[in-house]
Amino acid sequence: MGENYVVVSEAPKLDYSRDYVALPGNYGSKEYFEREDVKSIRKTIYKNLDDLNSKINFVEKMKGKEILIKPNLVSVYHNMGFKDDDYPESTDPRVFDCIIAYFKKISENIIIIESSGRGMPTNVSFKVSGINKIASYHRIKYVALENEPVIRYMLPKAEVMKEVYIPKIMKNVIDGKAFYISVPKMKTNLYTGVTLGFKNAMGIIPYNLRQRNHNYNINKKLVDLLYLFKPSLTIIDGIIGGEGCTPAPVDPVNMGVIISGNNSVETDRVATRMMGIDPEENKLMVEAVKRGFNDDTVNVIGTEKVVHFRKAEASLMDDNFKRNFPNVKVLVGHMLNNAPVIEDIHNVKPETVRILEKACDGGCLAATKTSFEIMRYVKNLNRNFELVVIIGGGVKVGDKIYYFDSEGKAYEIQDIKNMKAKRLTIGECTKGLKPFCEYNGKGCCSPSSCMLMPFKAIGEKFPLLSLKNKYVISLAIETLRTYFIKRKLIKSGQWVDCKEEAIDKIYEIPELDSSEEEKDYIEWPLPELSGELKKQKLQEISLSL
Repeated sequence: MGENYVVVSEAPKLDYSRDYVALPGNYGSKEYFEREDVKSIRKTIYKNLDDLNSKINFVEKMKGKEILIKPNLVSVYHNMGFKDDDYPESTDPRVFDCIIAYFKKISENIIIIESSGRGMPTNVSFKVSGINKIASYHRIKYVALENEPVIRYMLPKAEVMKEVYIPKIMKNVIDGKAFYISVPKMKTNLYTGVTLGFKNAMGIIPYNLRQRNHNYNINKKLVDLLYLFKPSLTIIDGIIGGEGCTPAPVDPVNMGVIISGNNSVETDRVATRMMGIDPEENKLMVEAVKRGFNDDTVNVIGTEKVVHFRKAEASLMDDNFKRNFPNVKVLVGHMLNNAPVIEDIHNVKPETVRILEKACDGGCLAATKTSFEIMRYVKNLNRNFELVVIIGGGVKVGDKIYYFDSEGKAYEIQDIKNMKAKRLTIGECTKGLKPFCEYNGKGCCSPSSCMLMPFKAIGEKFPLLSLKNKYVISLAIETLRTYFIKRKLIKSGQWVDCKEEAIDKIYEIPELDSSEEEKDYIEWPLPELSGELKKQKLQEISLSL
């Protein structure tokens, strides 16, 4: 495999708080390229990659080959109807442009690939950020992966995501015939603590597959993907970092660094330390190390300066949440994923409830917290509304089911039925409560449903789907365009996604012999898409529109 290196490069001390989310109108002009911030970013990136190349010689390996480069555009928060115009959620387009320019010297065969978060078509994200302009300027292709046909693999060593659907364009990467470069934003995340190089692969797999095991298994699921493909290089945009509760808007951190490496796990671990977060306490990093995807002998070049980012807090019961939403009562109850065992409902302490709440912190809890965090950033939204939010299947004590509030008080099902305030259930676990609750989020976990339902419950429009969003018309048009592209692919006999099932289930693969069980991945051809199966897939995409 050769040696692994991580290179940390600090940019000159300048004001970089301009155009870090979306390119200006004069991008491509001499005036743009002569800006001090643009020149400094370019100089920093070129030196960083030259230093890395001097150790691993990636330029020679990539010369003339196909290179797929993926930014991190889960949501491009620019003129989307929030208090500020910009939030550093996505890869800085100034940084991305310089990276493209660097690799354009190595190969003309470069393709930008991405799939934004569900509900935000990627072509809109390309337009908002200006990455479509970057592609045009450099005369390269850009591909919205949700509009691509998929192929299937099985992962014998996976613990959760044993069946994987992947855009066909990634096959050359998996087969070792093309290179994949991950360019994430340096930021904190509600689901995984941090979201960096190898988590960026979540934006490669199709939408319905993302929803599978998007719960307490999310860390295992993301690490499973490393059996199928790994970034050839990870280049972390740390010019302006993001602190707070991604996928909600995050606040800027003037970090001023570029971090690159050829082992994505070690590159991410360096970045995590620099964010003031111990990778040995981050569940995603711990899982990657447990599987052996790290390298204890990695060489780190440069100074790991530490700037303490405000951590993402996936809780609806902490003091900040109570202060921001004083009239929201949250009830939780879990008996999954090693949740605390409760035997005496009269002796439940607040700290026990917080542990109970975290039993599924990678699923409905994080998605619901995202929705409330988004509310904090919406202009002129009154946060004094009353609401009861219920998460989980409850805790069985004796022959009764109980939920608990932040102080440890127990509530029976009848108590919840008698509540006067509006009630919102989140996730599939709460199905027993749904018949008598006014609002219900579906799936386990359907992030889009969990994020939308709190807004529906308080009678407010989700900002990205409202006229507050400057790009809402583009969003609607591109959503329809994606629908018709998928219809066309299905009619031609090509698969575009797996079935939409947001349930707590491990999808099994066929029985394998001992030699197959030792493989990292096995290509698993999908059945022919014809007749009734084609009709079924067409109906599925119609229902998801």
